[in-house]
Amino acid sequence: MTDLWLPAGRASDGPDPLFISPEKAGWSYAGLRVIELSPGETRTLVTGEDEMAVLPMAGSCEVECESQRFELRGREHVFAKVSDFAYVPIDCELRITSAGGGRFALPSARATRRFEPAYGAAEEVPVEIRGAGQASRQINNFLEPGAFPADRLIAVEVLTPEGNWSSYPPHKHDEHRSDEESLEEIYYFEIARLPDRSSPE
Repeated sequence: MTDLWLPAGRASDGPDPLFISPEKAGWSYAGLRVIELSPGETRTLVTGEDEMAVLPMAGSCEVECESQRFELRGREHVFAKVSDFAYVPIDCELRITSAGGGRFALPSARATRRFEPAYGAAEEVPVEIRGAGQASRQINNFLEPGAFPADRLIAVEVLTPEGNWSSYPPHKHDEHRSDEESLEEIYYFEIARLPDRSSPE
């Protein structure tokens, strides 16, 4: 397992502001791509050995995989509300089209079992508040084990109020034991602009 830290701009790949694959990171399963689409633009990707989700961070889109087509209503920005999403299996040609343009996260994991393409409604995403006081945060469990069927992909959003810790105290989720799974994690951060303060670069 590697301790990889990539400041903004250090993980870009061509037109994509962020692309991390298991090969680039030096681990075995987890990946993340963030794409930005201009109004009317279509992006085609082949999932290959990765299962993935399409999660609107800003804007809406249409997702096509095989004979399935999903309209994702999305949202204005990640702090506005919980978004709907699409699950895309391994070995699929994926097309993402955004009429109004937007930014979309594509978390992924190397997988062996193939599930069907599927739509996840925003209203059905389990939401919970964890912690208390300055350690409280909102968890949007859109691709948590048991919440949505996938082979290896686990993906959640964490919304942390201004001034809070996320999460505290420091902890780890896995130990390298023969009876416990290894867990690879990618953290992608966005910070909300405040209307009465200038935004940091």
